[in-house]
Amino acid sequence: MRPAKALAKPRPAWHCRGNPQARRQKMDQPETQPRYLIVSRIGPDSLHPQWIAGAAQGRYDVLLSSFAPLPHLHDTPGVTVEHRPGPKVAGYSGILRDHAARLARYDYVCFMDEDLRISADQIAGCFALAAEHRLKIAQPAFAWGSHFSYAATLRQPQFRLRFVNFIEMCCPIFRQDVVATIAPLYHSGLESGIDLIWCNAVAEGPRDFAVIDAFPALHTRPVGGKARANGFADVHGYEAHILDALARYGVPRHRMATYEGLRLDGRTVRGRLPLALASLSVFGALPQQPKARTLVKCGFDMLWQQVLLGARNSKITLEREP
Repeated sequence: MRPAKALAKPRPAWHCRGNPQARRQKMDQPETQPRYLIVSRIGPDSLHPQWIAGAAQGRYDVLLSSFAPLPHLHDTPGVTVEHRPGPKVAGYSGILRDHAARLARYDYVCFMDEDLRISADQIAGCFALAAEHRLKIAQPAFAWGSHFSYAATLRQPQFRLRFVNFIEMCCPIFRQDVVATIAPLYHSGLESGIDLIWCNAVAEGPRDFAVIDAFPALHTRPVGGKARANGFADVHGYEAHILDALARYGVPRHRMATYEGLRLDGRTVRGRLPLALASLSVFGALPQQPKARTLVKCGFDMLWQQVLLGARNSKITLEREP
């Protein structure tokens, strides 16, 4: 890892000047190909049947990578199926290597957890807002009633989206030029904690990342519910990988906070106190939460972070593979 340098304004993946390979990809790409791709590591309990309607409609493509044998799955229009045993992040590492040329053809690529309940319309809405605001990394907010790690990821219904300092790994939506930059994190051997690093590797301004409240997803399983499948003896093993990631890349543990919020009425909310007051809306989820006590604790942690520290990012540079 070396000190971060000022980065030139990134060009879209399809920018061809001085880039013969990108020019060839542009020429070879069918005009009807969707601009967006969902990639998901799935098993027998996956909720992917709710998503693939959008692929059949040509709104986005889907790559389903099963970590368990699923003989009933097969390719359909817009949907590609593969079998790739192993843990979640290691599987994505293999996908990034084996499907690099394909991933480079899309404007945005989403790595979606299999336990998200979200409709094709909501997925398409998230992609559209990410493209509209040229977000580097985004995610849908979690619908009330979801299992969650950070209260700031729960939907705040007065907002269209909120610009934040951190996107977690449950459903990151990466802009195409960001994928290659953060790929070394997937190749690092860590199965958790890499989401605490990636925003710091590409951060340039307060509107780089966003939680999209307008199109929420329901996270249906407890966090760490498949810890053993991902190589951990129990959920506490995640914490060891998190501490390893922070130490390896020299990044302090920045808690999630908001830089700005775009309200549904078009107004922008700025400032630590106004944003903290707006975030009180998440406590409306208490009657629907599987563990109300968790929301109370995490909600007050969120308020503490927003008022006293606000949103912040470090700047690091990841070494790309040759």
